[in-house]
Amino acid sequence: MILYSTHSKRFLAAFILIGLVSCGSSPTPTAVEMPADSPVDSRIVLLLEDARNSSGNESIELKLSAIDAMVDDRQLNRAQRQISQLQSEDQLSATQQVRAITSLAKISLLLGNADTAIDHLSEISEQSIQALPASDDEIRNYFRISGDAYSSTNQLAEAVTNYSRSTNNINPDPEVHQIIWEILNQFSDQELMNFATSANNYQTRGWVELVRIIRSDQFSVKAQLDSVTTWRRTWSQHAATQLLPPAISELNEIWEQRPRHIALILPLQLSAGNAIQEGFLSAYYQDLAVTREVPQISVYDSSNALSIIPIYNQAIADGADLVIGPLDKSLVTELSELDELPVRTLALNYTEEDRIEFPPGLIQFGLAPEDEIEQAADLAWASGFRNAAIITPDSEDYLRLQSIFQTLWTEKGGELVSLTSYNGSADYAAVIKRLMAIDSSEARAAQLLDILPRNNMEFTPRRRQDIDFIFMIANPRQGRQIKPTLAFYFAGDIPVYSLPSVYDGLENPSADQDLNGIVFTDAPWILSNEDALKADVESILRPVPGPLRRLRALGIDSYRLYTHLERLDDHAIDSLDGVTGSLSITDSGRIRRSLAVAHFENGLAVFSKDENPESD
Repeated sequence: MILYSTHSKRFLAAFILIGLVSCGSSPTPTAVEMPADSPVDSRIVLLLEDARNSSGNESIELKLSAIDAMVDDRQLNRAQRQISQLQSEDQLSATQQVRAITSLAKISLLLGNADTAIDHLSEISEQSIQALPASDDEIRNYFRISGDAYSSTNQLAEAVTNYSRSTNNINPDPEVHQIIWEILNQFSDQELMNFATSANNYQTRGWVELVRIIRSDQFSVKAQLDSVTTWRRTWSQHAATQLLPPAISELNEIWEQRPRHIALILPLQLSAGNAIQEGFLSAYYQDLAVTREVPQISVYDSSNALSIIPIYNQAIADGADLVIGPLDKSLVTELSELDELPVRTLALNYTEEDRIEFPPGLIQFGLAPEDEIEQAADLAWASGFRNAAIITPDSEDYLRLQSIFQTLWTEKGGELVSLTSYNGSADYAAVIKRLMAIDSSEARAAQLLDILPRNNMEFTPRRRQDIDFIFMIANPRQGRQIKPTLAFYFAGDIPVYSLPSVYDGLENPSADQDLNGIVFTDAPWILSNEDALKADVESILRPVPGPLRRLRALGIDSYRLYTHLERLDDHAIDSLDGVTGSLSITDSGRIRRSLAVAHFENGLAVFSKDENPESD
């Protein structure tokens, strides 16, 4: 999902503490009694003295003010004693009772006892709350502290519900609005939908709908602006109509500063370049259906280019204020060696050398197998596996990927216990025998047969028992042979993790039964039909194999990113849910993809609810 802020749970925790200060307290893990001669204590003494010299409601109000001052000054034990005495000796009104209970809850929060704070807050019934004016400051403070307490115990739905009731369109609270926005953006789409169904008050439902409309149009700033306008008319009495979260209020500025002329540099004589262009233009025309205010697109063919500089300079001279491309790794490397770039540039590959510093404004984005390998290793490690076996094609490129996985795995603390490779016309039986050390078992048996009479010996080969999982790089045809061969040689129960290459993106359950149980990652564009553009693309454009479908997805994301690149590069946003994966950026300007996790089940690629499905 889209996160319109870099703030995290630490940010929320900090906001909760700030909120406590604004409510009259400062955070501290322990109760601290101040010296009797401190200025604050002198004020407390005067308040209590005035309370003794008064009676009735005036006396109670003075005592409550003294308690607030004690909490402000972190005299928490003293405040607790005063509240206990007040509740036992005075007849408190409903509002005063809420104020006293809220102070007790605040004290518990400052002492790190959020559960106790919730217990205190539950002493006030919903009926009592509803009987009081919604605009009452004490009621709003009660709900603010309730939100802090539930947030501290990770009961996020309850936290949002209470925070929502602590603000309104008359007295909107910017801190509360930001907290609500941060929490709701932690919800998945399904969690947000479930919450929308269960939300039982106007303010909460409005917040959920605001997040949902922003999320549904996350790549189209113009569509988001139009949706917010419609939302404000529908939810005219909502607190956020008066004070939108910064992530939304900044959309107008982002839209006004968007690139107006994009140069797309691709090798159009190659199938890869054509696939990216098809995806790019598909996203462009989808955007055009939303608004006529789309950027001008100029396309440049780099098929035979030995240097990117002449094409790049021509694009700038033609007025481009954003360049997307090139695709060739050597051309990207050439761009990266410049001291500076005149406009922001989204290269569609990564440099040949991984460096820390690149020219400002250069962002690198591609379908890097390194991201896929790292995620496969992370999945296996999270499943508790420690001993890995690797099987890959026997070629320079794939052996490089094998080395990357090996390095990542050993850096985690894992062990590589077996490694083998195969060529295009492999005898997979021999390959698996090497991987599982069955060939060694057979060799030992042959030695025994030379010694013992054959009619006195029966032999069952044994595989090695120290493999937790297998990391396999293969295409669908290779995988359909390797997986059954593993089962034949007594290794069908060993989990297998693979890369997107194992799936061609087309449903073929009869053939893919042999891939059952394999866990792999892939672009959401390949695995999901949720993007409305996918049906149009696949009905209009010619069918292409999986690798080219993934390149079309790269083209789609490269267009959709054009209004978000500056904020992504500046780390003003954490991530974006693209069709190539969840997109984030490193400090060196390299976009990283987190892919969807899937596995084969009954010959179909399905999303994994957990990350370690059992092998079939």
